[in-house]
Amino acid sequence: MGRNAATLLDAVNSVVIAAHDPAAAASFALGLARVHGSTRRVAIADLVGEVAPLQSLVTGDDGHGISDSFLYGVSLNKIARPLEGSGNVFLMPSGTESVANETVYRNERWRKLAAGFHQVGALLLVVAVPDTPGFADLCAYVGAVFPIGEPAPTVPAGVPVIAVPRPTPREVERVVAKARAVGSEDSRSRNTKLIAAGFAVIGIAIIVGVLWGKILEMLPAGVTKQFARDTANRTSNVSADSLTAQPSNSGVVALPPTTTPAARDTSAAQAQSRGLTVANPQDSLLASAYAVYLVAGSTRESATPESRIQALPAVAISPVILDGDTVQWFRVTVGASEDRSSAEALLARLRTAKILGQASGTIVRVPFAFRLEEGLSPEGAPRVIAEYEKQGISAYALKQSDGRVTVFTGAHETVQKARYLADSLRTQGVKAVLVYRTGRAF
Repeated sequence: MGRNAATLLDAVNSVVIAAHDPAAAASFALGLARVHGSTRRVAIADLVGEVAPLQSLVTGDDGHGISDSFLYGVSLNKIARPLEGSGNVFLMPSGTESVANETVYRNERWRKLAAGFHQVGALLLVVAVPDTPGFADLCAYVGAVFPIGEPAPTVPAGVPVIAVPRPTPREVERVVAKARAVGSEDSRSRNTKLIAAGFAVIGIAIIVGVLWGKILEMLPAGVTKQFARDTANRTSNVSADSLTAQPSNSGVVALPPTTTPAARDTSAAQAQSRGLTVANPQDSLLASAYAVYLVAGSTRESATPESRIQALPAVAISPVILDGDTVQWFRVTVGASEDRSSAEALLARLRTAKILGQASGTIVRVPFAFRLEEGLSPEGAPRVIAEYEKQGISAYALKQSDGRVTVFTGAHETVQKARYLADSLRTQGVKAVLVYRTGRAF
């Protein structure tokens, strides 16, 4: 089931997977991990204690795990075990002592660990038991919770929640109507009526939330695609990056699927951060939002890549603050693609050319940037970029649909996260405008 919900975590770096049935939570986490493991590093932390789906994957005689790390200082690198056949997915087993206890759950190391995963664009999945003392602190440190099962576990107050989106009754009615319309054109009317009835059942079954993905697996492929097309047309004011949406009537925040990423940006684009607003909200659907995350350095100088990387398209160096930390880092991203598949193709080329290792690099969604200059000729852009470089500003150019060139700096997930670069540019007296970055590398 976790495979069907994997897209909900595209913009998430750490989350607690919680269920009253620990085995179900572990299986769900494994499904999520195997999907995300194809594009970034994933670690599953067992805070249940030798739960079967995870324990069955532990090999070797070394029994050290999270309890040994948190209680006795054993290195996390030592306890992490790569899953066979999936080089990007690692398991952190429970360890030699009980791990489902307050000492481990209420340990502030989880905050730093989550911040580290955010820094490198990886994903941390913590499988936990809701009734364990310290569970609320754990969720707050990790940053989000994904409750599964029926009944769903109680979510600690103030902790962002991720949940499978639920179609509205109107959406279900619309799909049922389409199924019936198809039946009028198809001689096999009996099968069509069964399909329509199936959608009516789905409208009821969706209440169980996470079972939605399993229901879709049992439907005919053509019907599943039709429903997916209808659901993709929905919009939402939830920002998957900030996870600060208003709760629904059920108290669960339903993040939209990543098939409508621009919808997630809408609220962020309208938000203000120290007077920061987006100048071109009308271009949200045209944003070249996807890039390859290479590395982060503690200073701009240490983050500045070597010459062969600087020669790559749309190299951006962006100041970032890690979650739960106050230290500023500098993140390097490459490329500017309108769709994720193009960014993945760039990542594959970088690995083939051995510019990146086979397990290095991740895809990030960074639709916002600061516009420095626009309306330039392709020939004149390099000179402008060089002038900004003299000021210590890393700039890059993207060609617009009219053939002119716009020069940008930075690449950011949200308006809020862009404010660190905004402060730096303001201090230097540089006039820059926050925008959805558009155009293509050339």
